[in-house]
Amino acid sequence: MKKLLVSLCALSVFSIASDKIVSVGGSVTETIAALGGQDKLIGVDLSSVYPHSVAKLPKVGYWLKLSKEGILSLKPNMIIASEYSRPKEALEALKGFGIKTYLIDDKPTLESAIKKISQIGEVLNKEDEAKKITTRIESNISKVKKEIKAKNKKVLFLFYRGGDKLMAAGLGTHINELIVQSGAKNVATFRNYRIMSKEAIVKENPDVIIVGDIPHNRFDLNKFKDGSLKITNANKNNAIYNVDMLLVGGFGPRVDEAFKKVACMTNEQALSFCKE
Repeated sequence: MKKLLVSLCALSVFSIASDKIVSVGGSVTETIAALGGQDKLIGVDLSSVYPHSVAKLPKVGYWLKLSKEGILSLKPNMIIASEYSRPKEALEALKGFGIKTYLIDDKPTLESAIKKISQIGEVLNKEDEAKKITTRIESNISKVKKEIKAKNKKVLFLFYRGGDKLMAAGLGTHINELIVQSGAKNVATFRNYRIMSKEAIVKENPDVIIVGDIPHNRFDLNKFKDGSLKITNANKNNAIYNVDMLLVGGFGPRVDEAFKKVACMTNEQALSFCKE
C-alpha cells in the first residue's frame, strides 16, 4: 500500500466485510469511526474514548502497555495501531497468529494527521471518504493560517491531574503543534508533559492560558483568577479558556476544529470564524 508503514501478519486474504478489528490509539479509533468502520471494531485500547460509543468495547490495555493475551482473546484478524504503540514485542508476536497489523503515522503534526486519515482510508478501502475529510481539513487549516495575527504571543496549555497538580504540555506534543501553528509561542519549553507549579506559571507569565478539560472533570477557571495566579497577563487580558482535551490531545478527523479553537484563543477571538 502506498506510503503506508505496514507489517502484514497474514498470508491469507480477508474481505473487508469479514474484518474484525482491534484499534490502538485514540485518534486512530476516532478516524476509523469517522470513515464508517466502527461496526468492524471488536476491541480498543484504553485511550480510545471518542466517539463515546467505542468506550463500551472490550479493552486490550493502554496503547503504551498493550496486552498480547488481551488482543488474542478477542480473535481479531486485523490490528490498526498508532506507530508509537508499545510494547513492539506484543505487536510482533501477533504475526504468528495470522493477524494483519497496520502501524499508522501518528506524529504530532498537522501533516501527519492528513497522512493518518489517508492511510486508514486505504486499509479500510474507504479512500473516497478519507479524501473528503482530508480535503476539508486542508481547506480549513489554510483559511485559519491566512488570518493568524498572534505574533509570538506567550501561551501555556495546562490540564488538571488531581489535587492541586497541573500538567503542562511542552514541546513534541500535539498541543504544542497547535500553539505554534497558530502563530504563538509555547512557554513550556520542556518535552512532553510535566507537572508545573503555580510559581513557575507566574514566572513564565503567559499571555494566554488554555486548560484542557478531561471527561467528567471540567476545570474551574476561577482558580486562575484568585491567589498568586491572578497577576498573570492571561488573567489581566481575560484570556483564560477551557477546551476539550479529547479534541486537542490527538490529531484525527477533527484536527481542523481543534486548530480553529486554539487559533481563536491565541488571537484574541478576533478571527472571522471565532463566533461560529
